Amino acid sequence: MRTNKYWKYFDRAMKEYKKRVISDEEVKEIRDARLNEMKDFIQKNERNRLAERLGLLIGVHLEMNAKHRILNGEPSGWILLEQQLFWSFQMIKSNPSREDVSAREIGGLIGLSLLWGYEDIAELTYQYATNMFTKDRDFYAENKTHHVFMTCLYHKWKTGDMPELFTILPEDHVYQKLMRSWNDTNHFGEHLYELCDFHIYSLSDTPYKLSEILSFDCIPYDYYCIQLIREKEGLATPNIEHPLLQTPLAAIPKDKPGYKIDDDEILQFVIQNEKIPDSQRIIR
Repeated sequence: MRTNKYWKYFDRAMKEYKKRVISDEEVKEIRDARLNEMKDFIQKNERNRLAERLGLLIGVHLEMNAKHRILNGEPSGWILLEQQLFWSFQMIKSNPSREDVSAREIGGLIGLSLLWGYEDIAELTYQYATNMFTKDRDFYAENKTHHVFMTCLYHKWKTGDMPELFTILPEDHVYQKLMRSWNDTNHFGEHLYELCDFHIYSLSDTPYKLSEILSFDCIPYDYYCIQLIREKEGLATPNIEHPLLQTPLAAIPKDKPGYKIDDDEILQFVIQNEKIPDSQRIIR
Protein backbone atom coordinates (compact mmCIF):
# COMPACT_ATOMS: atom_id res chain seq x y z
CA MET A 1 0.00 0.00 0.00
CA ARG A 2 1.45 3.34 -1.04
CA THR A 3 1.02 5.62 1.95
CA ASN A 4 4.28 7.51 1.47
CA LYS A 5 3.53 11.00 0.12
CA TYR A 6 6.89 11.00 -1.66
CA TRP A 7 5.99 8.10 -3.95
CA LYS A 8 5.06 10.46 -6.76
CA TYR A 9 8.68 11.62 -6.94
CA PHE A 10 9.88 8.03 -7.10
CA ASP A 11 7.37 7.23 -9.85
CA ARG A 12 8.44 10.32 -11.76
CA ALA A 13 12.11 9.32 -11.58
CA MET A 14 11.36 5.77 -12.69
CA LYS A 15 9.32 6.95 -15.68
CA GLU A 16 12.07 9.36 -16.70
CA TYR A 17 14.77 6.69 -16.48
CA LYS A 18 12.68 4.23 -18.50
CA LYS A 19 11.81 6.76 -21.19
CA ARG A 20 15.16 8.56 -21.59
CA VAL A 21 17.09 6.88 -24.41
CA ILE A 22 20.84 7.48 -24.47
CA SER A 23 21.93 6.90 -28.07
CA ASP A 24 25.31 5.46 -29.03
CA GLU A 25 26.03 8.76 -30.79
CA GLU A 26 25.36 10.72 -27.59
CA VAL A 27 27.60 8.39 -25.61
CA LYS A 28 30.40 8.76 -28.16
CA GLU A 29 30.08 12.54 -28.13
CA ILE A 30 30.31 12.65 -24.34
CA ARG A 31 33.26 10.24 -24.21
CA ASP A 32 35.17 12.06 -26.95
CA ALA A 33 34.68 15.41 -25.23
CA ARG A 34 36.02 14.10 -21.93
CA LEU A 35 39.01 12.41 -23.58
CA ASN A 36 39.88 15.66 -25.35
CA GLU A 37 39.69 17.53 -22.04
CA MET A 38 42.04 15.00 -20.48
CA LYS A 39 44.46 15.40 -23.36
CA ASP A 40 44.35 19.16 -22.83
CA PHE A 41 45.33 18.61 -19.19
CA ILE A 42 48.30 16.55 -20.36
CA GLN A 43 49.34 19.33 -22.75
CA LYS A 44 49.19 21.78 -19.83
CA ASN A 45 51.25 19.40 -17.67
CA GLU A 46 48.29 18.91 -15.32
CA ARG A 47 48.33 15.14 -15.23
CA ASN A 48 47.16 15.16 -11.62
CA ARG A 49 43.71 16.33 -12.78
CA LEU A 50 42.71 13.65 -15.28
CA ALA A 51 40.36 11.80 -12.92
CA GLU A 52 38.30 14.96 -12.42
CA ARG A 53 36.78 14.50 -15.87
CA LEU A 54 35.38 11.07 -15.02
CA GLY A 55 32.65 12.68 -12.95
CA LEU A 56 31.32 14.52 -15.98
CA LEU A 57 30.77 11.19 -17.74
CA ILE A 58 29.02 9.31 -14.96
CA GLY A 59 25.57 10.91 -14.87
CA VAL A 60 24.43 10.34 -18.45
CA HIS A 61 26.78 7.77 -20.00
CA LEU A 62 26.70 5.38 -17.04
CA GLU A 63 23.88 5.99 -14.57
CA MET A 64 20.97 7.16 -16.74
CA ASN A 65 21.97 4.80 -19.53
CA ALA A 66 22.22 1.90 -17.07
CA LYS A 67 18.82 2.48 -15.50
CA HIS A 68 17.16 2.94 -18.88
CA ARG A 69 18.53 -0.40 -20.01
CA ILE A 70 17.61 -2.26 -16.82
CA LEU A 71 14.07 -0.88 -16.77
CA ASN A 72 13.66 -1.95 -20.39
CA GLY A 73 14.80 -5.52 -19.80
CA GLU A 74 18.50 -5.20 -20.65
CA PRO A 75 20.61 -6.64 -17.80
CA SER A 76 23.77 -5.21 -19.42
CA GLY A 77 22.86 -2.00 -17.62
CA TRP A 78 24.27 -3.46 -14.40
CA ILE A 79 27.72 -3.57 -16.01
CA LEU A 80 27.55 0.21 -16.48
CA LEU A 81 26.72 0.67 -12.79
CA GLU A 82 29.63 -1.63 -11.92
CA GLN A 83 31.84 0.55 -14.13
CA GLN A 84 30.57 3.60 -12.25
CA LEU A 85 31.94 2.14 -9.01
CA PHE A 86 35.42 1.98 -10.50
CA TRP A 87 35.30 5.51 -11.90
CA SER A 88 34.16 6.93 -8.56
CA PHE A 89 36.87 4.89 -6.83
CA GLN A 90 39.48 6.38 -9.15
CA MET A 91 38.29 9.92 -8.41
CA ILE A 92 38.59 9.33 -4.67
CA LYS A 93 42.02 7.70 -5.01
CA SER A 94 43.42 10.44 -7.23
CA ASN A 95 42.42 13.46 -5.18
CA PRO A 96 40.20 12.89 -2.12
CA SER A 97 40.54 16.45 -0.85
CA ARG A 98 38.72 17.79 -3.94
CA GLU A 99 35.64 15.79 -2.92
CA ASP A 100 34.72 15.15 -6.55
CA VAL A 101 32.62 12.29 -5.20
CA SER A 102 30.01 14.15 -3.18
CA ALA A 103 28.25 13.11 0.02
CA ARG A 104 25.15 12.34 -2.06
CA GLU A 105 26.98 9.55 -3.90
CA ILE A 106 28.39 7.65 -0.93
CA GLY A 107 25.54 5.30 -0.05
CA GLY A 108 25.26 3.41 -3.31
CA LEU A 109 29.01 3.39 -3.83
CA ILE A 110 29.49 1.57 -0.53
CA GLY A 111 26.35 -0.53 -0.89
CA LEU A 112 26.93 -1.98 -4.36
CA SER A 113 30.66 -2.42 -3.70
CA LEU A 114 29.84 -4.47 -0.62
CA LEU A 115 27.19 -6.56 -2.39
CA TRP A 116 29.54 -7.34 -5.30
CA GLY A 117 32.59 -8.06 -3.16
CA TYR A 118 34.66 -4.99 -4.01
CA GLU A 119 36.01 -4.53 -0.52
CA ASP A 120 38.83 -2.23 -1.63
CA ILE A 121 36.30 0.23 -3.08
CA ALA A 122 34.03 -0.03 -0.04
CA GLU A 123 36.92 0.42 2.40
CA LEU A 124 38.39 3.52 0.74
CA THR A 125 34.93 5.05 0.36
CA TYR A 126 34.25 4.34 4.04
CA GLN A 127 37.46 6.14 5.07
CA TYR A 128 36.72 9.03 2.72
CA ALA A 129 33.12 9.38 3.91
CA THR A 130 33.96 9.07 7.60
CA ASN A 131 36.45 11.91 7.23
CA MET A 132 33.87 14.01 5.37
CA PHE A 133 31.05 13.42 7.86
CA THR A 134 33.07 13.84 11.05
CA LYS A 135 34.32 17.26 9.93
CA ASP A 136 30.77 18.64 10.07
CA ARG A 137 28.84 16.40 12.44
CA ASP A 138 26.02 18.86 13.14
CA PHE A 139 25.23 19.28 9.45
CA TYR A 140 25.27 15.57 8.66
CA ALA A 141 23.15 14.78 11.70
CA GLU A 142 20.26 16.28 9.75
CA ASN A 143 21.37 16.12 6.10
CA LYS A 144 22.48 13.25 3.84
CA THR A 145 21.69 10.88 6.71
CA HIS A 146 21.12 8.02 4.26
CA HIS A 147 24.82 8.19 3.40
CA VAL A 148 25.89 8.46 7.03
CA PHE A 149 23.94 5.27 7.69
CA MET A 150 25.47 3.37 4.77
CA THR A 151 28.94 4.40 5.94
CA CYS A 152 28.15 3.09 9.42
CA LEU A 153 26.59 -0.08 8.02
CA TYR A 154 29.86 -0.92 6.28
CA HIS A 155 31.61 -0.60 9.64
CA LYS A 156 29.12 -3.05 11.13
CA TRP A 157 29.74 -5.49 8.30
CA LYS A 158 33.48 -5.23 8.95
CA THR A 159 33.52 -5.23 12.77
CA GLY A 160 30.10 -6.36 13.98
CA ASP A 161 29.35 -3.00 15.59
CA MET A 162 28.09 0.40 14.54
CA PRO A 163 30.79 3.10 14.78
CA GLU A 164 30.77 6.20 16.96
CA LEU A 165 29.77 8.21 13.88
CA PHE A 166 26.30 6.65 14.09
CA THR A 167 25.61 8.55 17.31
CA ILE A 168 25.31 11.83 15.39
CA LEU A 169 21.89 10.73 14.12
CA PRO A 170 18.96 11.71 16.37
CA GLU A 171 17.51 9.02 18.62
CA ASP A 172 14.15 9.16 16.84
CA HIS A 173 15.66 8.72 13.37
CA VAL A 174 14.42 5.72 11.40
CA TYR A 175 17.95 4.32 11.24
CA GLN A 176 18.33 4.49 15.01
CA LYS A 177 15.01 2.69 15.46
CA LEU A 178 16.08 0.05 12.96
CA MET A 179 19.36 -0.70 14.71
CA ARG A 180 17.74 -0.76 18.16
CA SER A 181 15.38 -3.44 16.87
CA TRP A 182 18.14 -5.45 15.15
CA ASN A 183 17.49 -8.48 17.37
CA ASP A 184 13.78 -7.80 17.93
CA THR A 185 11.82 -10.15 15.68
CA ASN A 186 8.55 -8.41 16.53
CA HIS A 187 9.52 -4.95 15.30
CA PHE A 188 12.48 -5.26 12.93
CA GLY A 189 10.31 -5.85 9.84
CA GLU A 190 8.30 -2.71 10.58
CA HIS A 191 11.44 -0.59 10.78
CA LEU A 192 12.85 -2.25 7.67
CA TYR A 193 9.77 -1.07 5.79
CA GLU A 194 10.40 2.42 7.16
CA LEU A 195 13.99 2.19 5.89
CA CYS A 196 12.65 1.63 2.36
CA ASP A 197 10.26 4.55 2.82
CA PHE A 198 13.20 6.71 3.88
CA HIS A 199 15.11 5.73 0.75
CA ILE A 200 12.19 7.17 -1.24
CA TYR A 201 12.17 10.31 0.90
CA SER A 202 15.93 10.75 0.47
CA LEU A 203 15.85 10.52 -3.32
CA SER A 204 12.87 12.87 -3.67
CA ASP A 205 13.52 16.28 -5.21
CA THR A 206 10.62 18.45 -4.07
CA PRO A 207 9.78 22.15 -3.77
CA TYR A 208 10.79 21.88 -0.11
CA LYS A 209 13.92 19.70 -0.23
CA LEU A 210 16.63 18.69 -2.66
CA SER A 211 17.33 15.09 -3.50
CA GLU A 212 19.85 13.63 -1.06
CA ILE A 213 20.74 10.65 -3.27
CA LEU A 214 22.56 11.74 -6.41
CA SER A 215 23.85 8.35 -7.58
CA PHE A 216 22.29 4.87 -7.51
CA ASP A 217 18.89 6.19 -6.42
CA CYS A 218 15.89 3.83 -6.70
CA ILE A 219 18.20 0.83 -6.17
CA PRO A 220 17.57 -0.76 -2.72
CA TYR A 221 21.20 -1.62 -1.94
CA ASP A 222 20.54 -0.55 1.66
CA TYR A 223 17.96 -3.31 2.17
CA TYR A 224 20.21 -5.95 0.61
CA CYS A 225 23.28 -4.84 2.58
CA ILE A 226 21.26 -5.31 5.76
CA GLN A 227 20.27 -8.77 4.53
CA LEU A 228 23.95 -9.55 3.79
CA ILE A 229 25.10 -8.47 7.24
CA ARG A 230 22.33 -10.39 8.99
CA GLU A 231 23.21 -13.53 7.04
CA LYS A 232 26.80 -13.11 8.24
CA GLU A 233 25.49 -12.87 11.81
CA GLY A 234 23.19 -15.86 11.43
CA LEU A 235 20.02 -13.76 11.51
CA ALA A 236 17.05 -14.01 9.17
CA THR A 237 15.79 -10.89 7.41
CA PRO A 238 12.01 -10.50 7.24
CA ASN A 239 10.46 -10.54 3.79
CA ILE A 240 8.62 -7.27 3.27
CA GLU A 241 6.41 -6.20 0.41
CA HIS A 242 7.59 -2.71 -0.35
CA PRO A 243 7.26 -1.14 -3.83
CA LEU A 244 10.95 -0.15 -3.78
CA LEU A 245 11.76 -3.87 -3.81
CA GLN A 246 9.42 -4.67 -6.70
CA THR A 247 11.05 -2.96 -9.70
CA PRO A 248 13.75 -4.28 -12.05
CA LEU A 249 16.22 -2.00 -10.23
CA ALA A 250 15.69 -4.15 -7.13
CA ALA A 251 16.94 -7.26 -8.95
CA ILE A 252 20.58 -6.53 -8.09
CA PRO A 253 22.79 -9.34 -9.46
CA LYS A 254 24.27 -11.49 -6.71
CA ASP A 255 27.51 -11.87 -8.65
CA LYS A 256 29.67 -9.22 -10.28
CA PRO A 257 27.87 -8.15 -13.48
CA GLY A 258 30.92 -8.56 -15.73
CA TYR A 259 32.76 -5.24 -16.05
CA LYS A 260 36.36 -5.65 -17.25
CA ILE A 261 38.66 -2.85 -16.19
CA ASP A 262 41.32 -3.73 -18.79
CA ASP A 263 38.81 -3.07 -21.58
CA ASP A 264 37.77 0.34 -20.22
CA GLU A 265 39.42 2.80 -22.61
CA ILE A 266 38.58 5.92 -20.59
CA LEU A 267 39.67 4.64 -17.19
CA GLN A 268 42.81 3.04 -18.62
CA PHE A 269 43.71 6.38 -20.20
CA VAL A 270 43.50 8.00 -16.75
CA ILE A 271 45.44 5.26 -14.97
CA GLN A 272 48.22 5.15 -17.55
CA ASN A 273 48.66 8.90 -17.96
CA GLU A 274 48.00 10.52 -14.61
CA LYS A 275 50.83 11.56 -12.31
CA ILE A 276 49.73 12.11 -8.73
CA PRO A 277 52.00 13.34 -5.92
CA ASP A 278 51.66 11.21 -2.79
CA SER A 279 50.46 14.24 -0.82
CA GLN A 280 47.44 14.58 -3.13
CA ARG A 281 46.23 11.07 -2.31
CA ILE A 282 45.99 11.68 1.44
CA ILE A 283 42.48 11.77 2.92
CA ARG A 284 42.36 14.80 5.19
